[in-house]
Amino acid sequence: MIRGACGEHVNSRIVVADDDPSALEALRALLAAWGYEVETAPNGRAALDMVSAVHPKAVITDLLMPSMTGLELLTVLHGKEPELPVILLTSHGSLDTQVDARRQGAYAYLTKPVDVSTLKTVLASALAEEPGGITAP
Repeated sequence: MIRGACGEHVNSRIVVADDDPSALEALRALLAAWGYEVETAPNGRAALDMVSAVHPKAVITDLLMPSMTGLELLTVLHGKEPELPVILLTSHGSLDTQVDARRQGAYAYLTKPVDVSTLKTVLASALAEEPGGITAP
């Protein structure tokens, strides 16, 4: 893995799923600016297909999406690729959902609007394959 001048992980492919086109584009642009290769998907099912096609280093997904939620995506992905870090983002978080996500293997559970520095730290940690995830308030 190559690191950029600011310590970014250059050429690490990330799949991002969100049904909100503006949120999806904002995340894509942010991650690309950090040096990541970004593939986007408008829902969980498309993200699942994308993961199979491009073999990313991590997945960032919205929690509530039509056709397949972020938790459903997490469950399927961890059945196929248990080491793939999945970071859940949500505007509608609850303690029960957070606990459920962690039990199902989410690397991190972050609330929207996402703190950019927290996301950068969490993603770098996930890509460094550090054990255990991070949950931010």
